[in-house]
Amino acid sequence: MTRPMTRMLALCAGVATLELTLAPAVHAGTGPANSPGDPVAPTFTAQVVPASSDSNGSRADNEGPGTEHGQHVERVTWIPDPNGRRLAVYPTDYARYEAPVSEWRDAWREVITLEPEVDHPYLRDQFRCHVEFARIDEPHKPSWNLEMWRSDVGYRATVLHRCNP
Repeated sequence: MTRPMTRMLALCAGVATLELTLAPAVHAGTGPANSPGDPVAPTFTAQVVPASSDSNGSRADNEGPGTEHGQHVERVTWIPDPNGRRLAVYPTDYARYEAPVSEWRDAWREVITLEPEVDHPYLRDQFRCHVEFARIDEPHKPSWNLEMWRSDVGYRATVLHRCNP
């Protein structure tokens, strides 16, 4: 089996590291958006990892406010879908269960740091809807999915369509 390839980039003058991983193709029929018979595609994953103040380069596990890593987003992964591209946003436990709704903008900044391509108002509306409503309705849902093919209908209509206009 081929091992994932990881690239690391420094962000914000040593404050954090961005890890980009290209995972090998997986068997069709696995993953949240695949079903048997879907084409096999590689998975791209990104996550922000706080930089360590430790002189040996290891990452400290207690940095940052709010969560063990000071983040709302654990990682993001592009998932192929018959309708187009879908970004799965995996929230931290803090973001899922404890973060006040007022922190949704901070969480969105983490998403666009990990994947700048999604910095569009309609994807921001989908994300905000997940933070404000979907995490309450489905607290154990593994990821909050942002779908590129959805219409830009504004935040209110996005909410009325349960985050999927």
